[in-house]
Amino acid sequence: MKTVELAYQELVDGLHSSAGEAEFERVGRRVAESMGFRYFAYLGLGEADPVLISSYPKRWSEHYFTEGYQDVDPVVAFARSGRSTMHWTRETARQFPLRAQKRLFDDADEFGIRHGVSVAIAGGFNRFAAFTFAVDEVSSAHGRMVTEANDIVQLIGLTFHAHADAKLALRSPRIEAVPLTQRERECLTWAARGKSMEATAMIMGVTPRAVKFHLDNARTNLGAETLPQAVAIALKAGWIA
Repeated sequence: MKTVELAYQELVDGLHSSAGEAEFERVGRRVAESMGFRYFAYLGLGEADPVLISSYPKRWSEHYFTEGYQDVDPVVAFARSGRSTMHWTRETARQFPLRAQKRLFDDADEFGIRHGVSVAIAGGFNRFAAFTFAVDEVSSAHGRMVTEANDIVQLIGLTFHAHADAKLALRSPRIEAVPLTQRERECLTWAARGKSMEATAMIMGVTPRAVKFHLDNARTNLGAETLPQAVAIALKAGWIA
């Protein structure tokens, strides 16, 4: 199992050269497997038809939409709320009131989709998405990795969405005005490439405190609660690459 930081760097490298859904699927599958997960899934929802890019079995994906599970899936409801990350297990189904929700988890269990972590992604214009890593059997290593590197797991989902949104004709209209200074864009660019504040400071020839100052300003100017969200907003708008 690779470190989350290395997996994120591989994701960024792969997405930069990806142009179609098949390439995005290969990148997502490779990153999921390198982190010890069996599956990954990106589900984009909004006014248009749902967009699913995943390594789930094809029969499960078809069954999911045939049964209309996107209308009752707790992960979808969570993604709509925009609340960071959600950890779920097959035991989670006992907490949900609808019979269809319990059936969803029972059916997923038959396909080996039993435990996972999902990242909520707000897309704007009544659009949203969820990025998920899933396994058939959870291990202490998974739990520890997701807990200790939650911000980077979130950044993986947000970065995948930003590239998919920009390259697969899912993108919302671009806002032309750039509410960032050149320094803020530089710092966000290095953050998007997985660099720490200390590493960014060395690259730019400034202090880590200066990098933090610019990143905090960028986050505020973009209306983001976290750095990963700020990076995703800037990537999506084309202000950094």
